[in-house]
Amino acid sequence: MTDELKPIPLFNLKEQHDSLKQEINAAATEALNSMHWLLGPQTEQFEAEFAKTIGVKHCITCSSGASAIQIALKAAGIGEGDEVITTPFTFIATTSSVSLTGAKFVFADIDPVTYNIDVADVERKITKNTKAILPVHLYGYPANMDAIMHLANEHGLKVIEDCAQAHLATADGVMVGGIGDAGCFSFYPSKNLGACGDAGCITTNDDEIAARCRSLRHSGRALGKAYEYDLEGSTLRMDEIQAAILRVKLPHLAEWTEKRRKAAAWYAEGLAGVPVVLPPTPPAGYSQSYYVYTIRCEHRDELQAYLKEHGIGSAVYYPVPLYKQPAYKHLGFKATDYPQAEKAAKEVLSIPMFPEITEEQVARVCDTIREFYEKK
Repeated sequence: MTDELKPIPLFNLKEQHDSLKQEINAAATEALNSMHWLLGPQTEQFEAEFAKTIGVKHCITCSSGASAIQIALKAAGIGEGDEVITTPFTFIATTSSVSLTGAKFVFADIDPVTYNIDVADVERKITKNTKAILPVHLYGYPANMDAIMHLANEHGLKVIEDCAQAHLATADGVMVGGIGDAGCFSFYPSKNLGACGDAGCITTNDDEIAARCRSLRHSGRALGKAYEYDLEGSTLRMDEIQAAILRVKLPHLAEWTEKRRKAAAWYAEGLAGVPVVLPPTPPAGYSQSYYVYTIRCEHRDELQAYLKEHGIGSAVYYPVPLYKQPAYKHLGFKATDYPQAEKAAKEVLSIPMFPEITEEQVARVCDTIREFYEKK
């Protein structure tokens, strides 16, 4: 099969893994042989290295991006009777993590350009029970953190950033995860920095939140005490093998991010004149990490089928907004309350994006999309 006919996946995890396979295998073997399988030297070193990368004082690893949100909220004092304002246009882990603290999530609609939470609607949703804002930096595009932080400071609210898709993205010149009270990252395998399994972390500059996070991920254990528990936590630790693997990958993250941005520029050039809406250009001080490259288009489902016929991967993030999920049917949400999220769910389509994608592959994707619309 010629290169021109080879399928182009949405993500290409194998190529990246194969390029680092020897280093990854050696690191994992070293972690296994050390007999320090949890909270050992690999975890300590990765936490220090990732904190330095993001530009924060503390990084606290945990079992997933979802557990990171749960831990961070609890560490920030969010619990029973509190309300957390977030977006309905994201993965369900964002809201289920709120529920697991005993708090209630409240939806604000999204901005139709960035797909991130609409700050004006956040302000409308604030009540006496609101204790936190949980913005999601969707697709790697930073939320409007300047406005969010201003609103939070005005109302005395905590800000917990969901950075699961936004490693190395910046807002107002600062890395996401270092702006709010805490940031929550996922290292799920497909993420910009992916482990070989589930993993995540919390980043923060707040010493008290950091200490509580370290306790909460470790059954609530008191610092330096074997069987004393200051808090009621859970076993949400990241293991040493994942830490060792992430340490191999972390030095490449900046280069991989720049390659994603280069691919995005190829897409912008290749899709010029095609009747689709491209990701917005970030304002000064903001940069996108392009976890996925998401276009907005008419005849979305037909286009997706056409791409599949031509061996090109794509996905819809997210076809069913959270207010429509069966798990939340009992809460009585109305789609009419979130018109922008409702519209986006019918029109967005993510096309192949990974650091190893070539200019020729991007051109093939663009040509195929152009061909589809020329036939319409």
